[in-house]
Amino acid sequence: MVYKKEFIAVVKCGGKILRELEDVVQIPFGSEYTLLLKNKSSRKAVVNVEIDGQDVLDGRRVIVDPNSDVELEGFLRCNIAKNRFKFIQKTDEIVEHRGDRVDDGLIRIEFRYEKAVKEVIRKEVIVNYDLRKPYNPWWQDYPRRWDDGTFYNSSSCMAKDAGLRSSTTTNMFMGSSVNCSYTANVAQDEGITVKGSEANQVFNNGYTKELSDNSEVIILRLRGVKGSKIVEKPLTVRDRRECPTCGRKMKSNVKYCSNCGTYLS
Repeated sequence: MVYKKEFIAVVKCGGKILRELEDVVQIPFGSEYTLLLKNKSSRKAVVNVEIDGQDVLDGRRVIVDPNSDVELEGFLRCNIAKNRFKFIQKTDEIVEHRGDRVDDGLIRIEFRYEKAVKEVIRKEVIVNYDLRKPYNPWWQDYPRRWDDGTFYNSSSCMAKDAGLRSSTTTNMFMGSSVNCSYTANVAQDEGITVKGSEANQVFNNGYTKELSDNSEVIILRLRGVKGSKIVEKPLTVRDRRECPTCGRKMKSNVKYCSNCGTYLS
């Protein structure tokens, strides 16, 4: 799973969460998948989703409520996900027909939170008067000399002691983008997402407060092979990783073999 700014995005296949290896998700060609979007913030998030450089939400955006999640099953048409996401291999025939795009295989998830509420803290200052000082209501601006040689002026004393402080709190977000270009080389592990089996996921209209000016972006890369071997089953977060050198199996989040020290790619 990818966690960024209190927002989580994962790819699921067969109801199981797939594991990322440096933002790469391995999934068998011909598999259907879903996108799980989880908002851990206290504010609503508005999400745009692009797959292979194409908007899959039909010009709309998905609202993820605070501390809740939404599982997007497929391509939206109006307010209904009509067809599921299906990952297939990008062949020379496909490239010749539709072209070869640099963002094929990329899932771009852009989210934007509601603006943070400004918090103003006010403090009351109570002015204490020294009753030993003489009170002259007529001569507010008349300087008086005290025993220590200093002068006293009632108006200046009040202006010095009285005060009001406030502070504001705001959250800022940074954004990034993916540019499209043309490439002619097709790797064996490259694939694209197409319309799969029929779905019937219905979304309702919703509303948010004013959104933040900036957004955050999460990018996932789908790949269909591992080395020279085609992925036959999805790699989930519960699967144990096997060291190619000594064969020892370890937890999925381990990057180096605890036995021989080999980097686990």
